[in-house]
Amino acid sequence: MLEMIADGAIGVGYAIGHWIYDFQTLITGAAAIGAAWYAGAPVWRQLKDSNLQTRIMHRETLAIRQRETEERAARVAKAIDGPLWRAQELTSDPAGEPLEVGEHDAFGLEQMIVGALNWYLVTLEGTEDARIEEAKAALKAALKDLTDTLGDVHRPASSDQHGEDYSFTDEEWAEIEQKAAKSKALATEKVSAAWKANRSLKAAQEQVVDELRQQIAALDLSIAKST
Repeated sequence: MLEMIADGAIGVGYAIGHWIYDFQTLITGAAAIGAAWYAGAPVWRQLKDSNLQTRIMHRETLAIRQRETEERAARVAKAIDGPLWRAQELTSDPAGEPLEVGEHDAFGLEQMIVGALNWYLVTLEGTEDARIEEAKAALKAALKDLTDTLGDVHRPASSDQHGEDYSFTDEEWAEIEQKAAKSKALATEKVSAAWKANRSLKAAQEQVVDELRQQIAALDLSIAKST
């Protein structure tokens, strides 16, 4: 009886040993994978934490850009919308028909507009989204065209044919006066072009802000899922 039990134990041991031998590669591999996972778990956690911090920092960067764009847009509107509304009142009647702007009004409008947006169109040139920069350049050109026209309107009235360090011939002075007369009628068109450029800038600013909001919302959702 004892011999039978011993023989059985030997058989079981042989079977186990044979099974281990047959699957030792698989067992060794599984053990190695387990050890690697255990050893690498802190690394994966660190990478996950690092990725989360990166997303949080990116979210804050986008939020700063959004605030700056909104603040700049509001400041631009405050600086130029008023003068353009005044220019429209002086160059178009309530029905929208063109009016010839007078020399005095042309001088006042020019003073209101010249340099009003230098802080934005010149100093901050090249600091924003390409679409905004394109619209800024167009507005800068439109405002210069408008102020040049207004300057032509009031030049004969605000200066003399002859001065201490300059002198215009009769022909040159006649050309200046003729240009002033033409510019009075052109002012309406120049004001309209400036308004169009101003609206295009506003649209570009709004588009960029909307896109930033969408990116921030997507990051907020991603961050919430990771915490």
